[in-house]
Parts: sequence; C-alpha cells; structure tokens
Amino acid sequence: MLTMSTTHLIVEADGGPPLAFLLADVVRLMRRDFRARATGLGLTPALSRLLFYVAREPGSCQAELASLLDVTPVTLGRMVDRLVKKGYVQRQPDPADRRAFRLYVATGGEAPLARMAEIATLTSDRATHGLPAREREQLHAALLQLCSNLAGEI
Repeated sequence: MLTMSTTHLIVEADGGPPLAFLLADVVRLMRRDFRARATGLGLTPALSRLLFYVAREPGSCQAELASLLDVTPVTLGRMVDRLVKKGYVQRQPDPADRRAFRLYVATGGEAPLARMAEIATLTSDRATHGLPAREREQLHAALLQLCSNLAGEI
C-alpha cells in the first residue's frame, strides 16, 4: 500500500499518471483493439508483430529481431518456425555466416500483412478519434522522438 509520502513519486506534476504508465495503458488498449479485430488472421499479437518487423526490416537475422521484440533468440526461433510453417516467412542462408539465416516475407505473408495494415489503421483511427490531423502528426512525431531518445545508450 502506498502512503501519502510516496504517492507523489508516481504521478506527474499535473496529477496524472507518469508518462511510462500512460503509454503502457495506451499500448495495452491498442493491442486489445487490434486483437479483437484480427481474430480471423490466425496470428497471435506477438506473431503479428514479428511478421510486421520482418516486412519492415527484410533480411534481418533472428538475433536482431529478437532484440527488437524484446524476446530471447530461442523464443524468436520458435515464433519464426510458426510463421514459416504457415508460409508467411522464409529463411534464407546468410552468405556471410553459414550458421545464420536472414528472414523475408514469403508470398503467403502478403495477404495477412495487408489485412494487418487495414486493422492497424482502424485501431489508430479509433485511438486518435477527436484529434485534429495536425495533432495526430505531432503525436506521431513526438512518439518517434521518444523512441529515438530511448534507443540510444544511457
């Protein structure tokens, strides 16, 4: 239980939740909305994210993707196996490292990616409903800046 003396440590100056907690709530709610719309895809939210990142970063190795998704390489390997089995992703040998593979979207992954893009747009539109276009653009730019700030070394 929090006492009055520690409560001030977990609220912003305006009395709202800290930015990290607020962003976590937004992400949770957006994932819930996306998941509800994506039931026909047959992909878990984690597999959807992986497919998105393979499309965004074609030729990435599994270690790079594991880092992006904040999962262990073993976990990512299992996820890739599932997408390969569905025909959504293909592994190609890395010419520079015979132990490694590079990942690419397979032809079978194009339709799910297109549907994911539609769903993501609907979820984003719902999340930003009531915000003028300029504020949506500013929010997007601000979130990109936050990612850039936090991606660097501490």
